Amino acid sequence: MKQQANNSKRPTIGFFISELENSYTQALCRGITDAAAASNVNVIIFPGKSPKVSYDFQYQYNAIYEIASKNNLDALILATGTMINFLNEEEFKAFYSRYNEIPLVSLSIMLEGISSVLIDNSVGLKDALEHLVTTHKFTNIAWINGPQSNSEAQDRYNVYLDTLKEHNIPFDPELVYEGDFTIYSGVKAIHELLDKRGVKFKALGAANDEMALAAMEELQKRGFKVPEDVAIIGFDNVERSHYCSPSLTTVAQPIYEQAYKAVELACELINGAEPHNVSLPTSLVVRESCGCFSKSVSAIRASGNTNTAAAALDTAKIDSDTAAIRGLFKRAVRMAHTGTLNDDSGFMLIDEFASIINYIIDDKEEKLRDWQNIITESRISADLQKLDIDACIELEDFYHRARMVLLESFFKNDSKRWNAHHNNIRDLRGVLYQLISDVHDREEALRSIIPNLKQMGLNCAYVFLYDRAVEHQINSKWKFPDITLVTAFGDHTPNLSDMVGQKIPVASVLDRSLFPQDIRYTLVISPLFYGSEQIGFIVCEYNFNDIFLFESLIVEISCALKFANLIKTRQGIEDRLRIALEELENYNEHLSNISQTDELTKLLNRRGFMSQSRHAMTNARRMKKDGLLFFADLDGLKPINDTYGHEEGDNAIIVMAQALRKAFRDTDILARLGGDEFTVFTLNTTMEMFETFERRIDDYINDYNRDSGKPYKVGVSIGAVCFDHSDVTDDLEALMNKADIILYQKKKRKKAAIAAAAAQAKR
Repeated sequence: MKQQANNSKRPTIGFFISELENSYTQALCRGITDAAAASNVNVIIFPGKSPKVSYDFQYQYNAIYEIASKNNLDALILATGTMINFLNEEEFKAFYSRYNEIPLVSLSIMLEGISSVLIDNSVGLKDALEHLVTTHKFTNIAWINGPQSNSEAQDRYNVYLDTLKEHNIPFDPELVYEGDFTIYSGVKAIHELLDKRGVKFKALGAANDEMALAAMEELQKRGFKVPEDVAIIGFDNVERSHYCSPSLTTVAQPIYEQAYKAVELACELINGAEPHNVSLPTSLVVRESCGCFSKSVSAIRASGNTNTAAAALDTAKIDSDTAAIRGLFKRAVRMAHTGTLNDDSGFMLIDEFASIINYIIDDKEEKLRDWQNIITESRISADLQKLDIDACIELEDFYHRARMVLLESFFKNDSKRWNAHHNNIRDLRGVLYQLISDVHDREEALRSIIPNLKQMGLNCAYVFLYDRAVEHQINSKWKFPDITLVTAFGDHTPNLSDMVGQKIPVASVLDRSLFPQDIRYTLVISPLFYGSEQIGFIVCEYNFNDIFLFESLIVEISCALKFANLIKTRQGIEDRLRIALEELENYNEHLSNISQTDELTKLLNRRGFMSQSRHAMTNARRMKKDGLLFFADLDGLKPINDTYGHEEGDNAIIVMAQALRKAFRDTDILARLGGDEFTVFTLNTTMEMFETFERRIDDYINDYNRDSGKPYKVGVSIGAVCFDHSDVTDDLEALMNKADIILYQKKKRKKAAIAAAAAQAKR
């Protein structure tokens, strides 16, 4: 970007255009950007496709039109000729009326009350159709029209109708196909005319070059030869029309000059001028697709109409470089006529010619074609018949050397362009590799490609993303949640790093404070989307050697972000599934605990005791450890229930559970088997320790009975059997049966002792 004065007072002009990837729109963009540089204004290009475009998901590009406003633009240029294709007149008026607070300039279509840069469609196209009829004698001429809603298309169609009428050629509606100015409709036209209607034609005209070139390629695929079988003419004179095979006969409209003038009109409006219109001419360019040679070839002859050549020299547009080259060739002709043109002087002129070309060629490659015509025109006007043979040979050698220099310059420039193209492909691969490498983290993925973008020549870029992709269907109302600036870089934007991570309204995506303040800039904005999902926006410098690189970059970033969103969604699903599994596991564990726990005492129940004790016995045998199995009963539970109620009976059971907890260790397995029966399994214990456990239980129970104030006494009976790890016949059930028997005998003796004591007391 060129260094300029402070941006605080520099106007910003928006440019709405249908796309960047065809020759017509590229020429418009060159005119816009060159004029903006000359006028010291900023430019933001909006390649938003035609509103309501019906191809695939291209309507998603229309999102950027929603962002333009008086807050971020001082004037707006509309490439209306490319944008009206899918709208009727009322719909298009509603579209551009949304921007009536901004000074507007229309390209190609005249809009009431709005400055417009128009072209004269009639003169050049009439010459082209007359050329088919009068020079080549064609009478059955098919026509691919633009959409009916486009006034330019209808103007060109009327020229077609008028030309047929003037030459008494019957109009056949079957030879007319309504296209939409896109390459798709050029292919569809051939399919419709040949396959469905079955019409025959010897010549084909199209309302623009894109449709003409697409139709020519489709005919060639079907085995037709152009121009032998079908002659073709187009309209626009885009760059590709020079280089296609055969080269395309077309109508040259001053596309570059039209866009250049639009910027000048926009600047005038910003400065308070009233809206007004400008009209530019068109002209026929004869090439091979109609059956002729190009002007550059046909003009080469030993003699010619010097008056015509001189007129061509006088009427052509002259700039400083072109003027210098023309002056150089005039000097060569004068030297030939004065006899001073020889090898030495001729080579000096050739060196001068080469230095001019090498100085300017990288900036204006299209001048190569103009300079080739200058050589041809100079030779025609040189009056070779007046030269002697030696002077004539010297001058012819000079022209041949000049052509060779021009050809070599073209090859050098072409080689340089291809080298840049190959580097761009490598850079794109690098971008894709980095994006996929960090696709698990979309913010990190975007940060990682910054070096690649700088390598591609971008000095600033801004990426805005939604938290979640926004679903949008064609013809539905746009919905824009707040958006986050996730990645940005630009050396001339103050505090840019502070802005990254901030969430802002979508309307602020083009806020002037985001962009360079001390230099002039040309930016392009594009939505990031995949299918029907809007992902965000990217704003970056318009500085691509190959504009196809921009579209490819957008597709790569969009696809990678879609992939990242899918991974993020999958991770979210996996996280929720993991949490659900953990909750299920905890719930199952809770259920298991409930199923193995006695609700009243919170000790294990029979099921829990059996499970944990078996596991403990298995480990004890492996570790060669012995232990004890205890059985305990709560004495007199039935009388307590009968006399004081079941609540007091439950309290007595809880007291016994507490006594067991106090008496045994945390590692011991305690359980309530049911009713008044309890059991405990312990390891690393012997029968010598039984009395210790029994005393602990009795001490707790006695303390409780003393302090509880209850009208009843809690009593416990307990027995135990030894577990021998070496006795494989001692399973858990056998031990429990032995312990139960011992406890039963102990309780029986205890009851007998109590009865004897009571009888003794009566005496």
